[in-house]
Amino acid sequence: MVNAVSVDEKNAPARRRFMGLLGGATLAGLGPLRTARAAAGWPTQPIRLVVGYPPGGGTDTVARLLAEQFSRSLGQQVVVENRPGASGTIATQQVVRSAPDGYTLLFATASPLTGAPLTMKGLQYDPMADLAPITLVGNGPFILVANPAFPPNTLPELVEYARQHPGEVNYASPGNSTANYFFCELLNMDAGIKTVNVPYKGSSALVNDLIGGYVQYTLETPGTTLPLIRQGKLKALAILHDRRLAKAPEIPTTAEAGYPQLLGGSWYGLLAPAGTPRPILDKVQQATVAALATPAMRTALEERDVLAQGNTPEQFRQFIEAEYRRWKDVTGRLGIKPQ
Repeated sequence: MVNAVSVDEKNAPARRRFMGLLGGATLAGLGPLRTARAAAGWPTQPIRLVVGYPPGGGTDTVARLLAEQFSRSLGQQVVVENRPGASGTIATQQVVRSAPDGYTLLFATASPLTGAPLTMKGLQYDPMADLAPITLVGNGPFILVANPAFPPNTLPELVEYARQHPGEVNYASPGNSTANYFFCELLNMDAGIKTVNVPYKGSSALVNDLIGGYVQYTLETPGTTLPLIRQGKLKALAILHDRRLAKAPEIPTTAEAGYPQLLGGSWYGLLAPAGTPRPILDKVQQATVAALATPAMRTALEERDVLAQGNTPEQFRQFIEAEYRRWKDVTGRLGIKPQ
């Protein structure tokens, strides 16, 4: 005798598939809700602010100023973690691989975001795909400084000296992916001179060797260089700006020296691993803007000649993309290939 099969039994597989889909849809629907709840309670533990440069440099100093303000406003300890090396890419790679939960943030310069993709082979991350921009923290111009024993005292004198000594003058940079390096090479190209790059892991070692006379000149931030200029340990040849600094009006600008295209410096920004919930990104952005508005923070940044910013994630993304296009054009003109 043939066993009878009920309609329900015949439809059981289809029903199980439907229920599975329904359950999956329910769980998917709960995802945003869980994310919103997690973001609402954030932060509930200490936050790591990863910096790609050694302690004591300009980037580290600004990061620590911001971390101090964050600790107060967010109600959780914000710990600066220095992961120097490879022009900030080691730190960036660490953050990219971190959980997108808001507890690991990147305090970055231009180097790992716009320089490294143009100069380094085998980069293990895509800045725009693997990171979520939060806000531009601040920026400021470089000062061209030299060892006091180096004969040139102005930018035009440096250019003339380099022409008379091709390949014999060394400049220091924090690496081949940094804005410091790009600007020095841009000067070489525009002035028709040949000077040699000596890369370092960070500003501290770089400045020590410059003072010691192992390299002849470099580009660095006012916060790092002005105290040393005042002490006579370094001398200023020019500032990469279209106007002189109020606190150092004796330093001529690159525009005055005949190089109006040689304008710029360093900038600092906050990013998180891609996939970090937008409510958390917004909280960090709002905390940054609030921190930058405090008199103590503004004074501290002004003392280092850093102009406070604080834009939206979308504006910061557009800024990074514009910087990338700028240096892509320069590296193309210089014939720089990823190595």
